[in-house]
Amino acid sequence: MGCAECGRELGAPARTGRPRRYCSRSCQARAYRRRRDRGRLAAAVRRTPPEPRTDRMIAAALGLADAEGAEALTLRGVAHRAGLPLTAVQQTLGSRDRLVETLVQHVLSRRRPPAPPTGTPAQALARLAEHEWETYRAHPWLVGVLATTRPPLVPAVLDLARASVDAFVALGLDTATALRRYLSLSGYVQGMALLIRAEQQESARSGTTYRSWWGRETRRLDRTGGRLRHPWLDELTGDAAPDTFDADAAFRDGLGRVLAGLTGVGDR
Repeated sequence: MGCAECGRELGAPARTGRPRRYCSRSCQARAYRRRRDRGRLAAAVRRTPPEPRTDRMIAAALGLADAEGAEALTLRGVAHRAGLPLTAVQQTLGSRDRLVETLVQHVLSRRRPPAPPTGTPAQALARLAEHEWETYRAHPWLVGVLATTRPPLVPAVLDLARASVDAFVALGLDTATALRRYLSLSGYVQGMALLIRAEQQESARSGTTYRSWWGRETRRLDRTGGRLRHPWLDELTGDAAPDTFDADAAFRDGLGRVLAGLTGVGDR
């Protein structure tokens, strides 16, 4: 049975006395004010959630992070977006750190890396790097959370790290060296992903396209004589000017070279 005012579950009924009609004193007071102001026959406004509360909170948090970045993740912001009381979010998630950990686990567990391939360890590492890259492309805020020396060590993060470490170990490296190689590889992926995040933030802040910025800067270099000192810029102006920041092309151009260095046998 649900609360007569908000529809939440009331829990186990009391053994004695009258059956409970409200989940809290605030709902009871709200119902009283509604009857007083609008009449006893006014229908109660029920907020029956279409899905479990925790799922609503996670969906709200993901929408908030995707739209405004990890900096916007607050318990109050999630409560507002989910249409839930702040106290409910606090009781479920506890703190902002717990909120971030829960969201990271949710995103990474839904975007699982490819199954262990039958190819070489280097091919496995390439697939894992591509998977990490695509995850950051889908959720640019995530790189700001994970690109740190102290990321949230939720199970999904550890699973991703283990897969890459195992691939490096399969090349004959000890675990400590394999971990360093993994951090180097992930650092490359994260560094490129940070450029995506920075470009999105700059576009939102300035309201200008990458091509417009590039054109403005090349005109400034013309006025200051910078183009004379950097003739290679001539090939990147006019019709050859980039329309967008092509992060995918830059990432894939470097990935093979990075992997070749990290998986080579001559520098062990």
